Amino acid sequence: MATNLEQAQSVHASEGEYEKTPNIISEETSSAINDKRLLRRIDVWICPMMAFSMSLQFLDKSALPAASILGIIEDLGLVGNQYSWSNSIFAFGYLSFTFFTGYLMVRLPIAKLLVGTFFIWAVLIGCHAATKNFTGIMVVRFFLGAAEAAAIPGFSLMTGMWYKRKEHPLRHGFWFLGTSLGIMLAGLLSFGVAHIGTDGGSGPWRWLFIALAILTAVWASLMLYFLPDTPGNARFLSAEQKIRAVERVKATNQSVTKSNQFHWGHFLEAVLDIKIWLIFFFLVCVTICNSSLTAFSQIVLVGLGFNVKQANLFTIATGGLHGLFGITASWLCTKYRNIRAPVCIVLCTISLTGSLLVRFGPNLGSKLFGFLIFYAYPCTVSIALSIIASNTAGFTKKSVATSMSVIGYSAGNIVGPFAFLPSEKPAYPTGFTTTTCCFGAAIILMSLLIVAVRIENSRRDRKYGTVNAEIREHVANEILEQDLTDGKNTNFRYVY
Repeated sequence: MATNLEQAQSVHASEGEYEKTPNIISEETSSAINDKRLLRRIDVWICPMMAFSMSLQFLDKSALPAASILGIIEDLGLVGNQYSWSNSIFAFGYLSFTFFTGYLMVRLPIAKLLVGTFFIWAVLIGCHAATKNFTGIMVVRFFLGAAEAAAIPGFSLMTGMWYKRKEHPLRHGFWFLGTSLGIMLAGLLSFGVAHIGTDGGSGPWRWLFIALAILTAVWASLMLYFLPDTPGNARFLSAEQKIRAVERVKATNQSVTKSNQFHWGHFLEAVLDIKIWLIFFFLVCVTICNSSLTAFSQIVLVGLGFNVKQANLFTIATGGLHGLFGITASWLCTKYRNIRAPVCIVLCTISLTGSLLVRFGPNLGSKLFGFLIFYAYPCTVSIALSIIASNTAGFTKKSVATSMSVIGYSAGNIVGPFAFLPSEKPAYPTGFTTTTCCFGAAIILMSLLIVAVRIENSRRDRKYGTVNAEIREHVANEILEQDLTDGKNTNFRYVY
């Protein structure tokens, strides 16, 4: 078997001496070694920036629930369901601006757009501290959701520009682990504020928002300097590495060249793509479960016998379990080809089991175990987004597809809390019946995606011929430079 590293040694016995030739490293091996070094360098810079941004996004969103025990409800005079609406309005803002941010991502440099939204987050979080009534909090929450609408699709697009398709799942999983960190930090924050008194004057909730605003602004300033729009203008890469960073992704039949032109043909192809719609409805299902669990998890825990402080500490454990499921799933999806959808099916099955145990478990132990394994599903969101990133080509189509997925994500987050009826507190039978049904639907949708991808790939193989690894690695650059969609590129094969 041929080896990439060859060492020759000839022995001249008649002369009683050894002649050693130097190690000969093939050009192919040298390139592979350099690519590994380049990938590590990209990972060191890009992934942590995206992951901490996701942590910050979660903290900004969860600041209002934390503030609820610091006196914001009393200080703003919120009555009835006004506090609930001040939480829900965030998702409406997020959803309302999703397509607009998708358009902006085509027209503007991605990193600059994201940094701009980070600064807007900071201002809006600070404005929370200045609100005086229900109207004020509704306005700032709506626009906070609108400002954060660019984060997930923006980072998904950046992942597609920086990484090969086979590298997407692990990187999506890594930056989504920022949410796990955010969950744990939120638990610590909630545990801390549970010890703060609220006697006299305005509650300390205003200082909470001011601190988060400062943190967000500082992070945005760092991102402005370090986060590149494309591999071609990355400060942390040499000129040679910039070229190679682009070429290594192009070789896998992806477009890394950003087009500032909005192609309506790409838009139409995206909205007619059944594979995108299957991901869309999958995200609706899992985020219905996500939003309801996020909103009512502590109430459920208290109903199981925990006090408020214990419930907050238990949230830290669920964040750790959230991360463990995410790391394992991302590793599997990177190591094995066409396993992303099956992993989603397995994780949703675990969460479905957890939902059933919380609802019908015969004792506290079974219900608590069910509550823990309920957290298997969150990383399926990042896996689904990685499927979108890997299965779409053409910058406009990729932007539209990503925006569609975020709409599904937002819609589920809006609907979910309404499944948990206040009159059913703390058992919430209707709520857990809903989550069980949604997980079942999610399993069916991912199964249909597998079928759709295999049928389309088989059709293309019959019509255009099989595309092997060598062909995938050497697709003509001039075809890629035309900003072709996956539908128009006959060498494109889909993954699941």
